[in-house]
Amino acid sequence: MSEIITERFSPHNIDLGDGPVGCFLIHGFTGSTYELQGLAEFLAANGFRVASRLLAGHGTSIEECNLVHAKDWLEESEFHFTEFALNCDATFVIGLSMGAGLALHLSTLFPVAGVVAMSPALILHSRYLRWYLPLITPFVSSISKERLNRGRDVDQHHYYGYSRYPLKGVRAMIKLNRYIRAELPKVALPAMIMHARNDPTAPFENATLVLNTIKSEDKVLRAYDHSGHVLPDSSEKEQVWNDTLDFLKQHLPD
Repeated sequence: MSEIITERFSPHNIDLGDGPVGCFLIHGFTGSTYELQGLAEFLAANGFRVASRLLAGHGTSIEECNLVHAKDWLEESEFHFTEFALNCDATFVIGLSMGAGLALHLSTLFPVAGVVAMSPALILHSRYLRWYLPLITPFVSSISKERLNRGRDVDQHHYYGYSRYPLKGVRAMIKLNRYIRAELPKVALPAMIMHARNDPTAPFENATLVLNTIKSEDKVLRAYDHSGHVLPDSSEKEQVWNDTLDFLKQHLPD
């Protein structure tokens, strides 16, 4: 069984380091900043200022997540990033899963030094949800992650957040994904896409979609053979952390 971590940790924001170059980290749908805690500490130890904020509807309740709209995630990511960037000479944006899409969105609005998209989830394994959601959401508010992942290998994949998917929240995420897919051709800054080849949540075609659609001249794809969806806390996390650090160092402003 996959490990569902919900009550053992108190949701929190991350603020680490005091370097002149900042890394703004964005967690995934139904997750929390704990997905990024290890990466954040690693980057701070290497001289970066690091921050991550809980997304709307996260760290509270599934019911609250069902009240959030796509524009709420867009607007609050823009606000929190702007607030963070005021204290930095230069910034990078790093996102995981749904957060990867939000990071790509921010890179179209702000002159960041680079963007790292980890496990982008613009296309989901459970595509049938798009058709069934309007039918079932009036009667069912959430569905367990185990049930939705049935038949896929999720033994190594941990969830630091809700143990169930809020279905109205899923509809909001699908709407957000459509918006961000349309924005991908606007991404022109240095970019690194990172994805597990056997991601049980977001198929690897997400990585090739982003790589082939963004207009960045400086872009690279890193693939991992033994990791799950939550790359920075998966079995190859040290490699993921070091690959991220290498990208940041290569694109530090003069």
